[in-house]
Amino acid sequence: MNYDFIAIDFETANEKRMSVCCAALIFFKNGVIIDEKEWLIKPPAICNYFNDLNIQIHGITPEQVETAPEFDTIWEEFYSYIDGEMLIAHNAPFDMGVLTNLIHHYNLTSPSLNFVCTCNIARKTWDKQVNYTLKNIANQLGYLFNHHDAHDDAKTCGKILLEALKVHGVNSIDELAQKIDMRIGKLSPSIGYISCSISKGYKGLGGKNDDVRVKDIVAATAEFDEDHPLFEKKVVFTGSLISMTRRVALQKVVDCGGQIAKSFTKDTHYLVMGLQDYSRFADGKESSKTKAAKQYIQDGHSVEIIDEDTFLRML
Repeated sequence: MNYDFIAIDFETANEKRMSVCCAALIFFKNGVIIDEKEWLIKPPAICNYFNDLNIQIHGITPEQVETAPEFDTIWEEFYSYIDGEMLIAHNAPFDMGVLTNLIHHYNLTSPSLNFVCTCNIARKTWDKQVNYTLKNIANQLGYLFNHHDAHDDAKTCGKILLEALKVHGVNSIDELAQKIDMRIGKLSPSIGYISCSISKGYKGLGGKNDDVRVKDIVAATAEFDEDHPLFEKKVVFTGSLISMTRRVALQKVVDCGGQIAKSFTKDTHYLVMGLQDYSRFADGKESSKTKAAKQYIQDGHSVEIIDEDTFLRML
């Protein structure tokens, strides 16, 4: 059995991926935690501001990081931990995006490492989930934790991976990758960045949206990041968002290469609910859209119900 890996998690001060304000590494050896590291970090000067929503999510304030080191100051230590290792993260495109943006910004030497995404692994392990957020999968497995605390998120991510390894009856992450047809991600100076991806992980998009207002929203670019979690995903919104207007949210989706629609159908990938509506949904007060979404999930369609918090992290 080779259950050796490092779980990683970043928290950011705002919408910029390099605006890291906290980082955590949890070290697993044969499935057992042997060490834990956590840092408060001052974001780079070009993005050193805190959005109220980010503070609401993770509770870290500008005052807490005022005297903290910037990421380049801790890089020598951080690099020594992750170089040559297997990293895991839930929604790895976000955390690896933070890391690669910081490396580029500070002109740091890139480590050589492999990584996997436990969100992808969860999709191929536990089907018919309402969504595959860290909180939902962890709660389904019986783990309670302080969500959006970098230390707790990383530790819980590691526990989810261990559960998945047991479910599939494999002795290593390499064996797991082969069994669920997952490409292990890589980062190195020679090959750059290769995403962690799963084959046939999502159903193809179908249907045609004839809503004029939706059609009027056109992507501001023709070049998309194919590793972005919203790329080629169909998104529907319900309820009021706190962080932005509906039009801005729709624009952000298409700018990521996603598709938007007004009506919820079985080929929808994500139903995004405003925080207030999501709270009511969590308490059992379901709208017609959420009832339909849950039924589609039970029928095996690739639909997820997510809150505004999760949507913002995906962006």
